[in-house]
Amino acid sequence: MLTCISTFSLVISGCGSSSKDAASSVKPAESTAATQAPTAKPEAAKKDVTITVGASQNWIKDIDRKLADQFTQKTGIKIDFQVNPDDQYINILKTKIATKEAPDILYMASGIGIDSFQPEKNFMDLSNEPWAANYTDWAKAGASIGGKIYGFNTWSVDGWGLLYNTDIFAKYNLQPPKTYAEFTQICDTLLKNGITPIFENAKDEWHLPIWLQELAGAAVKEDPGFIDKLNNNTGKFADSKVLATGLGQYNEMNKKGYFGKDALSNEWTKGYEAMGSGKYAMDLVYTTYQQEVLAKFPNSGADKWKMFPVPMGDNTTFGHSAGGIIRVVNKETKNIDSIRQYFAFLSSQDNLKAYYTERKDLGPISFKGIVVAPATQALQSVQSIASSQLIDLNDSVKFYGDSGAIIAKAMQDMLFGKLTPLDVLKKLDDNREKSFKATAK
Repeated sequence: MLTCISTFSLVISGCGSSSKDAASSVKPAESTAATQAPTAKPEAAKKDVTITVGASQNWIKDIDRKLADQFTQKTGIKIDFQVNPDDQYINILKTKIATKEAPDILYMASGIGIDSFQPEKNFMDLSNEPWAANYTDWAKAGASIGGKIYGFNTWSVDGWGLLYNTDIFAKYNLQPPKTYAEFTQICDTLLKNGITPIFENAKDEWHLPIWLQELAGAAVKEDPGFIDKLNNNTGKFADSKVLATGLGQYNEMNKKGYFGKDALSNEWTKGYEAMGSGKYAMDLVYTTYQQEVLAKFPNSGADKWKMFPVPMGDNTTFGHSAGGIIRVVNKETKNIDSIRQYFAFLSSQDNLKAYYTERKDLGPISFKGIVVAPATQALQSVQSIASSQLIDLNDSVKFYGDSGAIIAKAMQDMLFGKLTPLDVLKKLDDNREKSFKATAK
C-alpha cells in the first residue's frame, strides 16, 4: 500500500507521496481562519475546466484514472494528475504551497502531519461537505486538525508489522514472540535451518523509519506523556531509553545476519519474490501486503500468513496509521464548484465500491456502509495478539514524517557503524527543532 507510512515514507504503506494544487473562487477571509467550502448545490461546471491534482507517483492507481475518465465523460471537467517522484514529493509539495503554485487538489498523509502545512492558511475547510457525514470515526479524525475536516479520504487505516509465513513457523514449532528475546530465538532457529529470518529493504529510505515509528506503544508505556511532550516541543526522542534500545536491537539484528547479506542493497519490489519463494520467513509490511504476494505467487500460501507487532524494545502494541492518504483542496483554487462535484462523484456508493474492489492493497473502508472484502489474516491476527493499538509515531508526532530522510540516512549510517542509536535520535530531534522554529516565524 505504500502508504503508511511517514509523510516521507508514506508510507508512506506502500507509499509514495503526492502533491496537490488548488485555487479558490471563494475570496480569502482577512483572518487566518480556514475558508469553508460552500455547501449549496453548485452551478453546472464549465466544460473547459481542468482540475489539477498533485500526487506522488505511487499514490495514483489505475482505478483513480479510470474514475477520473468517467467523471470527465459525465461532466466535461478534466482531471490532470501531476505525479512526482516518491523521494521528491514532500519537498515539491512544500515549495509549491509556499510559492502559491500548488495544484487544485493535493495528496498528503493523514494525521498530525497535516498541521505542518498550516491548514487554516492553505487548505479549504471541508467539514460541511455532504460526504463528510458518512466518514467512519477514524477517517474523520485522521482528516481533521483542530476540529475541522481538511481531507477527502478514500484510503484506509492500516499499520505495519512483521508478516510471517505460517507454514515455516509451523514446521519449526515457532510462535509469535512477546519479547525481543523470544524474537531472537525465532530468528536463530530459522538461520540454523537455512532460512533467512527477515527480508529488509534498507536501501529504500522511506522504509527505514517505519521500524522506529512502530514503537509508539513501547515509548508511551515508558512515558505516558511522551507524544504530548514531543508535540509541545518540551520533550525529545533522545529522552526515550526504549527507542534507543529498539534502534540498538535493529542494528544487532543486522549484525546477526537476520536480514541476510543484501539488506542495504535490497529494494521493496524484491520482497515479493523473497517471501513468495519461501526463502525468507518475515517482512515488515502493511496488513494487506499478503494479497499482493498471493497475486504474484499463487502457490505461496500467502493468504494464510499472519502478523505480529514489531518486537524491538519488547513492544507489543500494533501501531497503525491515522487513515492513510487524503486529498486536501488548495485554498487558492478557482475550481471549488468543480472539485465539489468531483468529490461527490468519487464518494457515491457505486464508485466507492468500484474503488475499494480494485484497491486490494487497502483494508478497512473510510466510509460507512461500504463492504467489499473481509479483513486479511494479517490484520485479524495482529489485532488479536497485540496488547493494545495506537496511532504510530509518524501520524501522531509533529514533523516525524518530514524527518523521514534524516531518520533513514542516520539509520543507514548506524548500520555502517558510523552512528550510535542515540545519535540517530538526536539527529531526528535536531531536524524537528528546525521545523518548529520555521513554523513559529
